[in-house]
Amino acid sequence: RGVWSAPLLPGKYAFNTYAGKILMVPTTNFILKWESDTIGQHKFDENLSEVSLITRDAFEPTLPLSVVVHIDYRKAPLVVQRFGDIKKLVEQTLDPMVSAYFKNIAQKKTLIELLQERSDIQQQAGEEMRAKFSAYNLEMQEVLIGTPRASDGNQQIEKVLQQLRERQVAEERVTTYEKQRIAAEGEKALREAEARANQQTAITQSELSIIVRENEGKAALRQATQQAEQTRTLAKAESERVRILGEGEAARMIALAAADAERITKTGLATAETIARQAEASGGAHNQLTRQIVERLAEALEKSGVDIVPRIQISTGGDNPAAGGPLAALIGMMLGEKGKDMLAAEAPSEPAQTH
Repeated sequence: RGVWSAPLLPGKYAFNTYAGKILMVPTTNFILKWESDTIGQHKFDENLSEVSLITRDAFEPTLPLSVVVHIDYRKAPLVVQRFGDIKKLVEQTLDPMVSAYFKNIAQKKTLIELLQERSDIQQQAGEEMRAKFSAYNLEMQEVLIGTPRASDGNQQIEKVLQQLRERQVAEERVTTYEKQRIAAEGEKALREAEARANQQTAITQSELSIIVRENEGKAALRQATQQAEQTRTLAKAESERVRILGEGEAARMIALAAADAERITKTGLATAETIARQAEASGGAHNQLTRQIVERLAEALEKSGVDIVPRIQISTGGDNPAAGGPLAALIGMMLGEKGKDMLAAEAPSEPAQTH
């Protein structure tokens, strides 16, 4: 009749073993372990071993796995009908599928990434393999990844792990040194704060002294600026005063010169007019000349004390002895043309007009 569609639940039944065969299917969760030295209770994984991997950086570790599987009792007849029994299902289907999946994962990861990203790989594998198991009427509950191991006699993975350990130790040392540096800086800041607190009075006084000096410098600068501005203003005012005084003095000198020239002009005109009137009053220039000659001659004779009439007179002859005397000659000469020239030379000339 084939596989029954309705399985027998756990319990005791009267069954003719000659008419049929009973296959035990676990309806509770069971674990399949891909480890050569570990066998589960149902012995479905006695022929399973660690998955051999090749990483992207050419390491060849082996990966131990554990998969938790559950078979719904209602789907047990389908599983038996399809695979015959559970052990064949594990060895012929689940083992190749799981091994191939993790081999593909390892080819995309380095050994370091495979070690450090184990949790992410495990979560990703659980999500992706759950759908694959459901295609075989199985329920995959959990996939657990162990630590990659090296094959017998191969120490490369151990060296890498040792390097990782040393790197971790170095990082821890760096962290420790950084913490120590921060602690030292904190202690330094504390010491500086304590020293500053002890010297706070002196620091405050020095800061106030600096501020006072700055204010004094600003005040001195402002005062110097004001003095310079005052000096420039006074110099400008003095220059303006000197210019105005110079212009006034020049105007005064011009006015004085013009007045003096006018005075001289008027004095000369008046003198000339007086002389002209005197000449007209004395009967003309000839009479005036005669009068001046006589006045000067008399003045000269008075000063010299010479006798007008000589005590001894020598005559050369003639009817009029006095006619040929020196006095008569002198008077005659002075009344002549030379006397006129002398009078003209001594007379004040008309002053030049000053403009």
